[in-house]
Amino acid sequence: MSHSVTARSIKLLCLSLLLAGVIAPTASAATQAAPTAPTTTKANTAKYSSASSSSYVIPAKPNPDHRVVLSGTRNTRDMGGIKTADGKWQIRPKALIRSDRLYRLDDHDVTVLSHDYNVKNVVDFRTPGQVAGSPDAAIPGAPITYLSIFGPQAAANHGLGDGDFYGSRLELGYYAITGYRQFLNSLLTNKGATLFHCVTGKDRTGIAAVLILSALGMDKQTTVDDFMLSNFYYGREAVKQSWIDEYYQVISQNYTNISNYLTRELNFPVAKREQLKARYLVSTDGKNTPYSSAYTTAKPNPSVPTTPAPSTPKPATPAPVTKPSTTTTVTEAGQGDTIKPAKKAKKTVKITATKKRHTKYIYRLKGHKVWFKDAHLKHSKGKTAKSAKTKWRITKQETIKINGKKATYLKVQDNHHHTAWILKKYVVKIKQ
Repeated sequence: MSHSVTARSIKLLCLSLLLAGVIAPTASAATQAAPTAPTTTKANTAKYSSASSSSYVIPAKPNPDHRVVLSGTRNTRDMGGIKTADGKWQIRPKALIRSDRLYRLDDHDVTVLSHDYNVKNVVDFRTPGQVAGSPDAAIPGAPITYLSIFGPQAAANHGLGDGDFYGSRLELGYYAITGYRQFLNSLLTNKGATLFHCVTGKDRTGIAAVLILSALGMDKQTTVDDFMLSNFYYGREAVKQSWIDEYYQVISQNYTNISNYLTRELNFPVAKREQLKARYLVSTDGKNTPYSSAYTTAKPNPSVPTTPAPSTPKPATPAPVTKPSTTTTVTEAGQGDTIKPAKKAKKTVKITATKKRHTKYIYRLKGHKVWFKDAHLKHSKGKTAKSAKTKWRITKQETIKINGKKATYLKVQDNHHHTAWILKKYVVKIKQ
């Protein structure tokens, strides 16, 4: 009897202490009693990936200031606000607009582009057939320039992978080079905003944006992010990172970097790029100061008269013998590379024999060897890729005398019809 009373007294004491908060409940009791904490989820992100892999993750909701909301298009974006690699400059808003086809624009859309964005130039990268099938809606005061990047016919892959298609048709294709060359140069004189587009605004338009951003001084990450942003408007597989990776890889193999590609193929050297920057870039410090650099010369202030200082005549001294000066060029990274003045060419090249070659064999080229665009060796293509992957066929053979010494050069051609001349010993036969 006394034992049960004692036990009951102990239980009542423990219950009192528990209610008073002096002792804590057991782990299992705490787990059962505590309410489940709400789970916090990270903001949804769209990860743009290919069959291989991707390191580009950007917000599922991009900067709303970049999108031009129209009922008749899905992928219209203002490139304003995109920053240069050094972070000091950005594209002026309402100056460069990228879009998809415009044939579904309604009256409100036209008013937005004409009045709110001051579109004064439209560049259509579609083929004539695509234009005839769905012509653009007219924007008042904005004439249309037709630059078919695929030439007179719509593009077909002809068995190429999508990445190869980007390299062969959008980078090295004749119509792509001539079209993008005219487009970039037109931006130097266009007044008002320029809107450029194709069918979906992601391939031909996407590469046009890559070229603009590269010319304006944006880094590769920024250009790729802008390219991949089409996935937000069209779905996860609208564009793949492997496509733009292949584009940059072909540039690296043939031109070393995109700066050389802009200069050699698109006739858009550093001086023109500086003009483009002065036209489309402003400072990021909130003052929107127009871009300036060593290429922009300051005009004298007419309100401040300048009088030449009196000069004291000095006895004539013989002119010093000057050595050829070196020149400095601006590279992609913005650093100056000192280049020694080129010596006068002493090499004489004479073609002594020509022979067409038709062979069923496939060849590869030795890595990092000099090759040329012509048989007279006047126009260099630089050096072959260090790791040879492209397969070539021989179409022609020339026996050449270089300063009296004979050499044999072969004209090689890949399956995209790109050709080059290279020394015979650098061509290696492989099995089919």
